[in-house]
Amino acid sequence: MRKRILTILLSGLVLLSGLPAGAAMAAPQQNVVTAEEGREHAEQALDSLYPSGGCLEPEANKITAQEAAAAFPEETAYGVEYYSQSYGSQQYSSSWDIYSSNYIYNQLGEKERKFWDALENLCRIYLSTNQNATLMRFSGGSANVLGEIVNGAMEVPQYQARSIFILFVYSNPQYYFLDNSYVYGTKLVSGKETEVFYPGIYDAFASGSVRKAETAKLKAQIDVMRSQILAGADDVEKAKIAHDLIVEKIMYDPGFDPAPEFSRPFTPYHQSAYSVFCDDYTVCAGYTKAFEILMNSVGIDTMGVTSAGHAWNLICLNDSWYCMDLTWDDMDGREGMVTQYTFFGVSEARLTGELEQSNSHKKESMYTGLTPKCTKDFGSTKTGIGTVFVPVQTAAAPAISQKKNANNVTVTLQSAMPGAEIYYTMDGKDPASSFTRSYRYTGAFKVTSNVTVKAVAVQDGMWDSAVVSADVKGQMYTVKFDTKGGKKISSQKVWPQGLAKKPGNPKRAKYTFEGWYKDSKCKNKWNFKQKIEKNTTIYAKWKKVRVADTSIRKLNNTSAGKMTVAFKKVNKAKGYQIRYSTRSNMTAARKKEIKTTSKVLGGLRKDVTYYVQVRAYQKDSAGKKVYGNWSRTKSVTIRK
Repeated sequence: MRKRILTILLSGLVLLSGLPAGAAMAAPQQNVVTAEEGREHAEQALDSLYPSGGCLEPEANKITAQEAAAAFPEETAYGVEYYSQSYGSQQYSSSWDIYSSNYIYNQLGEKERKFWDALENLCRIYLSTNQNATLMRFSGGSANVLGEIVNGAMEVPQYQARSIFILFVYSNPQYYFLDNSYVYGTKLVSGKETEVFYPGIYDAFASGSVRKAETAKLKAQIDVMRSQILAGADDVEKAKIAHDLIVEKIMYDPGFDPAPEFSRPFTPYHQSAYSVFCDDYTVCAGYTKAFEILMNSVGIDTMGVTSAGHAWNLICLNDSWYCMDLTWDDMDGREGMVTQYTFFGVSEARLTGELEQSNSHKKESMYTGLTPKCTKDFGSTKTGIGTVFVPVQTAAAPAISQKKNANNVTVTLQSAMPGAEIYYTMDGKDPASSFTRSYRYTGAFKVTSNVTVKAVAVQDGMWDSAVVSADVKGQMYTVKFDTKGGKKISSQKVWPQGLAKKPGNPKRAKYTFEGWYKDSKCKNKWNFKQKIEKNTTIYAKWKKVRVADTSIRKLNNTSAGKMTVAFKKVNKAKGYQIRYSTRSNMTAARKKEIKTTSKVLGGLRKDVTYYVQVRAYQKDSAGKKVYGNWSRTKSVTIRK
């Protein structure tokens, strides 16, 4: 920890500066620390020249399914529709997006992006509206949360959701109200127990009206600093101005300690950029997020990264990435200095080598493969920033090749430069490693629409290549089958000039299928040898089954216990049904199904009158019988 005045540690004094007006914050639970324990801990802290431990692990609170349902009784959408439209510095759909970094997002797979987008969807609502947070109660406490994300439906397990949450927070410092906590558990979704995730919010910012005022205050402070930074002649000077503005304004929170029993922070918002812009104390998390906001706001790609207990920045200057640690450059009067530049624009090798203390800059494992190489070094010293590396070579532009398959087009990107990374887009935006939302190329991909693929090659120590593009005609036309009330038939994807496959006949109760037609009025028949040249709808024609009536022509007692029934033939009938009863209202009637127009019925009782009716039936498109009306009743008395 930073060198502190020993009496601060022993006094237990808690100063909560910068608490939003109108916001109430419960006093934190304090453990009793003896004077001897305090002195011992303070002496250990004084042994370290630079502070560490300021980056706290997110507080995770587990809830039961019942507790989750109580807070969010309605089933939340899985998040599949969540898609952030932010594109980083300069290109955005929300003015706040300019403060974020897209570098890590560009390395993620689709499932991880979906969860990230769901987080952003929630955060954007709380940044732009007066929505109040939801208070969740659970065994052992309560927490204000933004909303519910059904991460289980995205196939993002809780351990992965936690990592993405941390990555998101340090890539989107503009969401200052996130309080470094979350609630997690399971919940019944569509009858299935599914994992859910709830991002936490500072209690003081849970009120929408309070948060609106604090957001305006934060934005005003950012704008003041940004205007000073824009006066810099180039990106390096802008970075130095931002560095100095933060370091000269802020003191490392002298009451903070990573051990909760010793921590008496001057600001409760030390994990947020809010502590820098709206207060005068922070820890490494605040330094890192504030610097990221300021740099991205002027178009200089900057991101935050963390170790187990520390946070710092990576910044892109002249298309090469460097490490930057404002926390350790803030001298706070030590050695008679306010600021130093030892950690300004250093390589990762130097940061984790000669400048390292206690593995403070050993990135957490979740960053593996997600951060850029930082091989260049300014050669900075305590009193000077040194010199930025200026590339003398430009990376070779990637080549875009296409291969048409049966149902799609395979696109391959290749760079002539070994080790180069390729980023691409298919939404018309110019790709970049961090500036815009792009995809990092990891292998050939399939295209099933008409798009323009744009690609750029990025190589450490070189200028980024020119952006190249190619139009890919990967769109297959959709052939839809409008069954007009019949059972649904799946649509088909057909290449231009290809043929639609004739599907099986659709089914519809009480109708017969009459074929496929080009038009909705079913005037012109569809020929399945016709080539598809656009999205097409083919229509089913139906004819309602209408069964004509029949009539009994002959009804005789022809032999002992038997009668013969003969009736009129019905056109298109598939068969007939006879019913007969000893009652004229046909109750308790017996029924017989036949294919012919006459039938001998036996087993009849002598001297009993039988009443008989007949009807025809046809079959509909589903193969079910559709009956006509019963004939007029005729009767016969059995005399034999």
